[in-house]
This record gives sequence, C-alpha cells and structure tokens, in this order.
Amino acid sequence: MKTGNLLLIGIVIGLLLFGFFEFLGLDPRYGGIISAVIVGTLIGKTIGKGSEKYAFFSIFTYNLIGWIFLFLFTSDGKLALQYGSISLFVLIGFAVIMIFFYSTIGFFGAFVASNLSRNK
Repeated sequence: MKTGNLLLIGIVIGLLLFGFFEFLGLDPRYGGIISAVIVGTLIGKTIGKGSEKYAFFSIFTYNLIGWIFLFLFTSDGKLALQYGSISLFVLIGFAVIMIFFYSTIGFFGAFVASNLSRNK
C-alpha cells in the first residue's frame, strides 16, 4: 500500500474517531489520546520501520482539522471566537499544544508497533 493512501486512511480514521468521541461527550483529552494510539498503531503495523514520521504527520493533520471544525461548528467554539481577545489566543495555544501532545503519543505508538511487528 502506498504511503500517501495510508496517510489519507489514517487521517480519515482519526477524524471519524475524533467525531465519535465528541459525539459521545468524552473528554477531548482522553479521546485524543485513544485515537492517537489507535492511528499510530495502525500506521506502525502497516508501514513498519520508519513509520513514526508518517504517524506524527497524520495525527497532527487530523487533530488540526478536527479542532478547526470544533471551533467553527459548535456553539462553544463560536462563543470563543465571538469574544476574541486574550482568551481566544489562550484557547488556540492550548489546542496547538494538545495537537503536538497527541502527535507525540501517536509517534511513540507507531514506534512500538513497528518494533513489535519487526521482532516476530
């Protein structure tokens, strides 16, 4: 399977998990961690060695898209965008930090999955 197709599949699966956890009302921190581990493991098992950068990019992309949709299409996000000022910058900064945190978790998930699949 081509890496580009796998990245697209990882992004779509991540967005589906992001939306599913948001629909269930699960805390976004826990949902992000769970989805990062799932997508990182999927990419790590499929690609194998060197999959960490692809997992990081895929998780970063779907989290960025998911948080943008969350800000634009939910009432809480519209409220935050409406008030603006310093609170908006703090909220966006928190989202960016969490995106890097989830991407790092997915990076390690892909690293572990690729090492375990290689050692069979």
